[in-house]
Amino acid sequence: MKEEAKTFLPWLVAAGMIYWVFTRVPFVEAWEAARSADLAFFVGVMGCAILVWFAIESTLYAWLFTRFNAPVDRREARSLRGMSYLLTPINWNVGKAAVILRLKQTKDVPLLESTSTVMFYQAVDGIILAGLATAGMTLLPGLVSGAEDLSEPRGWALAIIGFTILNLTILRTSWPEFRWLRWWRDISIHRAHRRFEAHDLAILLVGKTAYHFLYIVVFYFGTMAFGIDLPFALALAATPVIQVVGGLPISPAGLGTQQAAMLYFFGTRFGGSDSEAAIVAFGFSFPVALTLGRCLLGLFYWRDFSAAREATDDVGESPEPATADT
Repeated sequence: MKEEAKTFLPWLVAAGMIYWVFTRVPFVEAWEAARSADLAFFVGVMGCAILVWFAIESTLYAWLFTRFNAPVDRREARSLRGMSYLLTPINWNVGKAAVILRLKQTKDVPLLESTSTVMFYQAVDGIILAGLATAGMTLLPGLVSGAEDLSEPRGWALAIIGFTILNLTILRTSWPEFRWLRWWRDISIHRAHRRFEAHDLAILLVGKTAYHFLYIVVFYFGTMAFGIDLPFALALAATPVIQVVGGLPISPAGLGTQQAAMLYFFGTRFGGSDSEAAIVAFGFSFPVALTLGRCLLGLFYWRDFSAAREATDDVGESPEPATADT
């Protein structure tokens, strides 16, 4: 009964959020906005972005797992990422668990070691997303007249950056030597956090900044295809937040939650569009195009998907928490 609840609850959340979106914006209006969009341009932007995202992450996977766990060449890294594309639409954690289990199968990497590496990878994600959002929230009020003050959410973003850097520093060093900090450092899940060097952090910061900045570019040009004139500073401020909302494990692939977040951020409140129908049309078109494009790419790695699915069924839940990797 508990497992069934875990399976169906995210879908109930998604259904509730979608219902709320369409009570605010009639479905017919959103459909008409989608029909009048420049879909050829939108699909072109999405197609190019999906290929670049795949190239960046598979390259980082090859370097990251080779650095901390076991030798992984670029062909194997592409297989890992492509395989996860087929599982992530079901549940974000399942996609990441498949990567971890595949490393166990093919490289005999202990589950906690590869999970630690993925968690370190995600910690850097948090720094970058908060940093990009901070930059956008700093620029937006001065560039867009009428935009609400964003000093409070900017403060939260800065706090996330500060806390994450502090945690990484504490895990990487041996000072201060409080008993509870020694316990915190010795947890197996922090193995990668204790081993990273400055150049490791620099490589991840550069690679993942490019990865997440491309999301901002896609949102900026993708909304244009739907007739939305979105200030770039708003795209910079809001896209990382929307990514995080979409990555929360409370609905499948951010369905419903992501569209509600777009309605909030891309409207007139922050100097965005006054066409909520166009925002909703883009809001649903983006994850559909992203999921279909990634699944088509992932089909090249169908055999690895089948093997990972069998392993996932045997192991059950992943020990890894969810973050914002859409």
